[in-house]
Amino acid sequence: MRYYEDTNYYYFSTEPSTDELERAIVVENSKEYFKQMMSEGLRPEKPAYMNIVKYSVLAVFLGAVALMIFFSSTKNVAGVLYTFAGLFIAFGIFALFPSKKTVQDLPGRAKLPRVLGGAIPMLIGLAVLIPAVMARVWGFSKAMVAGGASWFVIAALFFIFYTVSQIVRQNKTSGHTVTGKCIGYVKMLDSDSSNSSVRTVIGAPVFEYSYSGETYKAFQDDNMRTGILKPAVGESIELNIDTSDPYNICYKKNTGARVFAFVMSFIALAVGIGLFCYLPNVNDDQGVSVGTMGGQVRLAKAKFDDDLIESYAKTSDFTIGYYTVISTSEQGDSVIVELSNGKKRTIPASDKDKYYDGAGVYIVKPADGSGGFSFMADEWEYTGSHEVQYG
Repeated sequence: MRYYEDTNYYYFSTEPSTDELERAIVVENSKEYFKQMMSEGLRPEKPAYMNIVKYSVLAVFLGAVALMIFFSSTKNVAGVLYTFAGLFIAFGIFALFPSKKTVQDLPGRAKLPRVLGGAIPMLIGLAVLIPAVMARVWGFSKAMVAGGASWFVIAALFFIFYTVSQIVRQNKTSGHTVTGKCIGYVKMLDSDSSNSSVRTVIGAPVFEYSYSGETYKAFQDDNMRTGILKPAVGESIELNIDTSDPYNICYKKNTGARVFAFVMSFIALAVGIGLFCYLPNVNDDQGVSVGTMGGQVRLAKAKFDDDLIESYAKTSDFTIGYYTVISTSEQGDSVIVELSNGKKRTIPASDKDKYYDGAGVYIVKPADGSGGFSFMADEWEYTGSHEVQYG
């Protein structure tokens, strides 16, 4: 990859190791580059119609984020999912259109066909949208597993394709060899450590070499490493170069990294396929709840049947009734609940919020007169064969 002297994306150094002072410079460079990118991103374009495109994209993104916050605050799970999916699909479609080309090729940015750059976010969006739409038909648990399985498969296929493209790009350098002298190192922050308290600095040696009468400065962008960088400044080594793109060089094959990427990709693919195969066994019998900014939302009630009741009551002879809460009153550390059948029940104070006025309660009573037990109708649904008595 071509080395540019006029970018803050990375820092040029002649020191193979990175001390604290140099780390601080790398961090500051990264901040300056981010500010520069934000400034260029918001700067008016020529011709004028490009401004409409640019600011429309920004408005759609900010609007979608605001909508997701609103839907999450109001416990509208479907709204969050539809907005999230729509955002990815919209950006996938937008990515298919021609955009302004960047002058500089920078490390850490996949060189993939435009169609793939648009297809990936669209597939991610569809992997959220389709299960969300079909959740009431398939069941919420099955829809969630299907969505997760799709994400595993999409991620696996992307990294397989990306790794293959890197291998193809590297193989193009096998046709010609030149002697390159190490003149220093590019250093930058590792994007994988962005959530860490201590940012990791990675780097690669920059080589100067000649080909067809011209002098080039480049580095192998897929060979960024931590620790002490090699070779030493001033040392010369043999470089493989791509004659169609002399800035594309290779001196380390990184076979281990390629194998690891393939192994992890196929593991992810196997997990995704395995989840799809497991789908027939998935149901909502245990209930489904999700967290939102507004609190927990129950998408599906847990199921209880005669077998579950028998496991608690130790008998198959029981009655089951459905009643509503009329009122509650505190009595010491307990709460007295009055039900629509005229009976009263004592519950722990910690459960008071569940027994609000009008809440439905299933009461199970064994025929032998032993202690009964209850299921809150907000959380449970009876699917057994006994006749439910309403009162």
